[in-house]
Amino acid sequence: MKVPSYNKENRKTSNSYETLPKGNYVCKIMKAEEHTSKEGKISIKLSFDIAEGEYKDFYAKKYQEDTREDKKWSRDAEYYISIPTDESSDFIKTKYDTFFANLEDSNNGYVFQGNLDELKGKIFGAIMFIEQNEYNGRIYDHTKIFDSRIAQDVRDGKIRFVPKDKMVGGSPSDDFVAVAPGSPEDLPF
Repeated sequence: MKVPSYNKENRKTSNSYETLPKGNYVCKIMKAEEHTSKEGKISIKLSFDIAEGEYKDFYAKKYQEDTREDKKWSRDAEYYISIPTDESSDFIKTKYDTFFANLEDSNNGYVFQGNLDELKGKIFGAIMFIEQNEYNGRIYDHTKIFDSRIAQDVRDGKIRFVPKDKMVGGSPSDDFVAVAPGSPEDLPF
């Protein structure tokens, strides 16, 4: 059997599957919009990019390298904040309040008054972790926002919290993060 020749021009050479390392970043909001889930829950969908440091414009570069006809902004660069209602859990209410307090404290003089259009260009700090998913039998790593922080605290290295990564097929022993002996996190209990 003779196999067909190949087209060298179709070779994929972009870094579109490169994953942002987990860690703490100063992020910039590129777009903010209301989003309704399949279950009917309303949230704010933030599209963001890395604003400072070694990985500045990480997601914009990925977008520019996308060779598909219908380029898309990376889903890893989207953060959803549930809009609380009277029936919402305290967790949802606190997460919402904390994000906007951190956003205001990250943008000198800014006061959030509910206008999503004003969020574009604002910065915030983010703690990011790895979340895996499985697709067509392959496992992919995605760097996602675990929680928000004040941007200056990220710059100053004040954030010591390391969230647990969310791995496909994780075991109960994955609930613990290894720490170096003698470090402040190495507690005697």
